[in-house]
Amino acid sequence: MNKLLTTNEAAEILGISPIAVANLLRDKKLPGIKRRGPDGIDRWFIRREDVALYCAELAIFNMLQKRAREQPVEEGVPL
Repeated sequence: MNKLLTTNEAAEILGISPIAVANLLRDKKLPGIKRRGPDGIDRWFIRREDVALYCAELAIFNMLQKRAREQPVEEGVPL
């Protein structure tokens, strides 16, 4: 089942602010669905699976950055 999360719920899972989640949505770094509520206001919703994938991608990126910093680079060898 595709559970949709609000920006507040996604922010809590990711450990960031709801504004940071909105920025990720705006920059298309996190996929989301915009729906109009009964009050006429458009709101973002994010699939739980997409939040999990974003977390996994971020973890892999951080691991690769750490590994690159720890490996000595020989002078004159292109990266």
